Amino acid sequence: MSQGYDPRPTRSVPRIIAGREWNRARGASPLSEIVRTFEQTLQEQGIFGALRYLNSTTEYRFTGIYRFEPDWVRSILLFDRGNPHLQVGKDVPLQESYCMLTARDGASCAIEDAQSDPRLLHHAARESVLSYYAVHLVNPEGLSWGTLCHFDFVPRRATEEMKQLLEAVRPAVQRTLWAEVGV
Repeated sequence: MSQGYDPRPTRSVPRIIAGREWNRARGASPLSEIVRTFEQTLQEQGIFGALRYLNSTTEYRFTGIYRFEPDWVRSILLFDRGNPHLQVGKDVPLQESYCMLTARDGASCAIEDAQSDPRLLHHAARESVLSYYAVHLVNPEGLSWGTLCHFDFVPRRATEEMKQLLEAVRPAVQRTLWAEVGV
């Protein structure tokens, strides 16, 4: 009998989901505590470990980094709660990805239920990826580079706390990408 994946993190991680209280240990703000742990995890375990930690703060199944290339969105790194050993997802044609909405607008993008989102009536991913939240990643010159995102096959609410967290860790993710992957 094989061991199943245990989504519980090895550290105490406050989940950033509606209806639950944030852990307010040591008087630190919940967001600053989570960002501090994210940055420590990034230093100690690298970017994949940091994505795993970031994923543990939410209910989304997937947390990934995708890079924009002509006509494609390339999977750079992916954490899948259901398959924790997978580290890279599928590359997707740009027009069939939700990342294209982030690229087009140059801002974050929230999809809580793709099947009821009027922007996605004819979108290729509408029936499979039902929820998505991404922040826009830019290169050191400020040009569009890709996304840091959470997504799932079921509808999920994009909480304000989760949005704030992705915005707060984005600079550390970008710095690490430029050091490890380059532009």
